[in-house]
Amino acid sequence: MKKSVKSLLTLLLLLGVTLEMKAADVYLLTSQAINGVVGQYAVPSNHRLAQNTPGSNVYSLKITSMPETGFWFRIGVSGWSNQIQPKVNDAPLTINEEGTQNPTSESGCDGSSNAWKVSYTANEYEYLTVNVDLTEGTTRRVWIEGKKKTSAGGSDEPVALSTDVEPGYYLVGNFFSKHNVGGKVNPGGDGATIEYTKHVYFKFEQQKDNSYAFSIPACLTAHAQILAVDDYDNKMVYGPGEVFKLHGAKDYTSALPLTNEAVGTICGTPAAKTLVGSETLAEDNNYWDLMTRNDEVTDDDGMYTFSFTLDKDGNPSDWQVKHDATTRVSYILGDMEGATAQPLFDKRESGGNTGRYTDNNVASLYFNGRNNYWCIGYVVNSVTTKEQKEQAIKATPHIHATQSVGDNSGTHDKLFFFGNDNTNDNRNKVWPNQKPFTLHLYGIKRVQFNPNKGNNNLAQQEGSYGMSGEIELKGGNDKADFTITTMSMIGDAVGGTYDAKTRSWNYTSKAGDMKYDANERCFSLTISTEDEKYTTPHYFRFVANHDAAQNWGETDNNVTTNTGFARPIYDGEDDAHHTCMAGDPNDVQHRTTARENEADSEIRRDILWNRPAGIWRIKFYPGLDKDGNDVSYYTISGTKVIKIPFTYRVGKFIRTYSNSVAMAPVNDNVKVYEAYKYGAPVNAENPQSQGTIYLRQLKYIPANMGVVLVGEVPEEGTFSDGAKLNFSLKEAPAEMPLEGDNYTAVWTKADEYVGQEWNNYLVPTVTAIDNLGNADTDDKGTILHRFFGLGNFHSTKYYKENQTGVDYIGFFRLTENGRSGANKAYLSIPANTVVDDGVGATYGYIDYNGQLLGNVADTNNQSLAKMAVIFDDEDNGGTTTAVSEVKMDTADADASFYTLQGVKVSHPVKGVYIHNGKKFIK
Repeated sequence: MKKSVKSLLTLLLLLGVTLEMKAADVYLLTSQAINGVVGQYAVPSNHRLAQNTPGSNVYSLKITSMPETGFWFRIGVSGWSNQIQPKVNDAPLTINEEGTQNPTSESGCDGSSNAWKVSYTANEYEYLTVNVDLTEGTTRRVWIEGKKKTSAGGSDEPVALSTDVEPGYYLVGNFFSKHNVGGKVNPGGDGATIEYTKHVYFKFEQQKDNSYAFSIPACLTAHAQILAVDDYDNKMVYGPGEVFKLHGAKDYTSALPLTNEAVGTICGTPAAKTLVGSETLAEDNNYWDLMTRNDEVTDDDGMYTFSFTLDKDGNPSDWQVKHDATTRVSYILGDMEGATAQPLFDKRESGGNTGRYTDNNVASLYFNGRNNYWCIGYVVNSVTTKEQKEQAIKATPHIHATQSVGDNSGTHDKLFFFGNDNTNDNRNKVWPNQKPFTLHLYGIKRVQFNPNKGNNNLAQQEGSYGMSGEIELKGGNDKADFTITTMSMIGDAVGGTYDAKTRSWNYTSKAGDMKYDANERCFSLTISTEDEKYTTPHYFRFVANHDAAQNWGETDNNVTTNTGFARPIYDGEDDAHHTCMAGDPNDVQHRTTARENEADSEIRRDILWNRPAGIWRIKFYPGLDKDGNDVSYYTISGTKVIKIPFTYRVGKFIRTYSNSVAMAPVNDNVKVYEAYKYGAPVNAENPQSQGTIYLRQLKYIPANMGVVLVGEVPEEGTFSDGAKLNFSLKEAPAEMPLEGDNYTAVWTKADEYVGQEWNNYLVPTVTAIDNLGNADTDDKGTILHRFFGLGNFHSTKYYKENQTGVDYIGFFRLTENGRSGANKAYLSIPANTVVDDGVGATYGYIDYNGQLLGNVADTNNQSLAKMAVIFDDEDNGGTTTAVSEVKMDTADADASFYTLQGVKVSHPVKGVYIHNGKKFIK
């Protein structure tokens, strides 16, 4: 019988028949959240690798949702006594480009104590693939491949700039040619009517007379309206109350408006109506109907400037469209979230209404080493060249040499996105339907877009529609005009950046760090101030890279003439100084000497803070003009709504918060909590015992109070731990309840808690505290309070060093170098029942040094700082957000039940749970 079987096997092999062996059960072992599910270092885990093909010894797992900046893992196979691991712990595993034929791999060894470390930057990869080769008789290999995301749409996903439109006024219309290819190259074109979530790039700018204005090419054929977006994301569209035609003289007795003239209610056009608004986002015979002025009759080219004013109720009212034959406009648009187009204005060489343009379109652009830009253009440099015209008429059949220009150039009647193919041959050329270009710089650089200095071969390509231009770096080198890796506000006007004892400015402080705002094309910071910063002089400067010698202060001209400063009372009588409002910005000057080292330091170059108590948004616009002159300026505007980032942690978007101004959520997607009391472990000697923080929901955020904020997780999209998402807060209405220092009326369940006194263990840090530590003491060294920060277990030092334990949200003991950031809060729990008038006797205290992550003295404490968090609006039978760690002693196993999301439940109903470390189906 044995001989027969052997003979049969031999025959099958000779006949080329493959014997498929049963696939192994191969698992990725990690305690982090992969593809939205928390794993474990045990077989089976929640992350199973799939066999590549039947009979293959290679197994793979595609990861589309991963921790923010890295994870650790090893490989486990069902039935194997040991796991596949690196020879040393934390061995880095290089991510190879997807499809690499000879990938970098690591040879595995047996064991269960080490793990590979995979590192990357946030949002760098669209997905990763972990692979393992289990071929017997060879050294087993483990490798990882990845597909990177690109801002230019390098993934298979279409390019789509944000549809979450920032507050402001926008000129919207079907301005972009349908011949923009879209997809992963550019944002695509428009249809026959206006789409209100597409191509919202043309943002009106407030003028000194408080009107709003924006300019577009007069050669366009399109419909146009004004889109208004308020702080609460309410949208309205405004139009002229009819279909108002703007056109050249072809098919009409004359052009409207006439060359260099205007139409509208502002300039008194007969029968023109004030703007009509509608909450319905539709054209509804309420739009401007543009027909190209380059119609072979008028051909005066130039641009239209749309402008409007607000009525007494703050609504768009009077309007005007003015033609300017002397000036042409094009744009540069970044691919950043919420980016708006930056206009580039170009004058005719003669300065009049006819003749060539200078093609000197220069803008100061911000580069961060990763962001990209498109030019937006419409000029064909030669319509007399056969090959170019053949391409051009595919988009604009009537294109011709514009008479007023007289250089054989013509214009399309729609806009195109110009990009670059990133090859050395065309490194400074741009043309339609290419991905956006980038410069590997950090900071501000002047860039010139010349639509008439491209490459004729590129312009004659299919898909170029006769166009090509050139990008030139002004200044003649690849160095940024202003090198900027960070931008900050520093001074005694900015909390956390000034030492009152030494009266010195802290240039290394991050409390005043600003963020680049692609919508406003500036650096911005929102701060809340108190009256004392207004009644007595306080000052600041803008500082790059936390370097005192890279700063912007008042200009030399302001100092010399003693005019043009920030006006001491910004809304006082008009004088020779600036309000610093959007229509009256304050100009500032770049300096390369620290203020402390200026030779004539007694002369004031610091900037006066000229705003009273409130919430203010500072916008700083560093830049140079075409000739390299410093034209930097800033504005300050009041705001009722701010957006703040929440961090995704174990199924919730969560953070601590505090402000010197009372705030409230804009929508019901944010909940507010205070830390009412602490419940000590039943047995503090047991390292597995778990303390509890009881959070009570509040109706709003009182001023100077520490709270926990929880944001609703959107139904669409997947999120990995560490992901950020902005949620909106507003100034709390005056009618919000307040009872002096007793905030019991602020509890959401105030009626249920009648007779109970107020307590909150969260301490606000409106201004950052960099040297908080983890406790405070009396003069004898006795600990008075122990400090804790909100986080999740997998973000702690202990977990990063030990790589074991299930993730959960909780408050964790700060280290001796602990800090609390600006507009945040930390948990402070009394160390005994005596301090703070005995508050600990009623609301809980901690009299032992457990819960100190990374403390050598606590090495016998296996759980190291578990503290459950219970929300009073979710406390239905003991639901908490905490999950007990995996125990080292199975005899001491946790008998509780947990959902697959790690939520502890007291009374499990029908479903799947984790019980004693294993899946349990009820």
